[in-house]
Amino acid sequence: MITTFNKVKTIAIKINNQNGTGIIPIIENNLNDITSSGQVLSANLFIKNLKAYAQIKSLSPVALPNISLEDSNTERLYKVLDVEWQSPRYQLNLYISDSSNDWHPVGGISLLNPSGYPYRIYNLMDRFTDNLAIELGENGKVGVQIQDVGYGVLQANDLVTIHGSYILEMVVDDSAIINPITTSTFINQSVNQQSLIIVPAIATRKYVLLSNVGANPIYLNFGQTAFINEGIPLQPRGTYEFSLNEAAYLGDISAISDGTSQILGIQST
Repeated sequence: MITTFNKVKTIAIKINNQNGTGIIPIIENNLNDITSSGQVLSANLFIKNLKAYAQIKSLSPVALPNISLEDSNTERLYKVLDVEWQSPRYQLNLYISDSSNDWHPVGGISLLNPSGYPYRIYNLMDRFTDNLAIELGENGKVGVQIQDVGYGVLQANDLVTIHGSYILEMVVDDSAIINPITTSTFINQSVNQQSLIIVPAIATRKYVLLSNVGANPIYLNFGQTAFINEGIPLQPRGTYEFSLNEAAYLGDISAISDGTSQILGIQST
């Protein structure tokens, strides 16, 4: 059976005076990141959100451009560009690469110390694509680097944080799986108003069956944190089950209840 499923992960990279001079990989598509018992037919990585937070204290503050009512649109644009690119600044270069070691520049931004503001936030997606996501395929990667453009590089009191999120989309063929279910783990877990993991992640999962034997509804989530009234509702005396042929999710399953309830279940591997 051919199954497509996604993993959503966070990007969080800190750049300072210790690591900013070389090209820093932000994200790369790595098939080793995939945990599945089936054969992976394809894997595509989509960056959905990518921003840079910059707190530059080592440079002189830069004032806003002096724009008058008499200035034409072109004059106003040039004044803004002069402030952005002619002021004391550091430069954050953006790169893309395939599976080789060659990095190719795609854009850059000026890191300034804006007068009156403690920090700036930049949208890096615009430098890579006009689409809603950066598609890296099976072998793409993205990197950044701080460049000295005449004012040095980041100092000890400077900080740049690259943050965002990406989706790893996988197509898996489960039909070749012939390993039988060999062991089972019994689940007996009290669930209350604090989220907890009831079924830990396991790469060899074949089957899960969960039953709510308590008096209150339970809400399941494919992830580490469940929320009231979200995810998969499991009513009192209700059951939920899935096998690998139906859902290739192998990660943590969490649960929460708006009262006190009880889950009985089994996980087979």
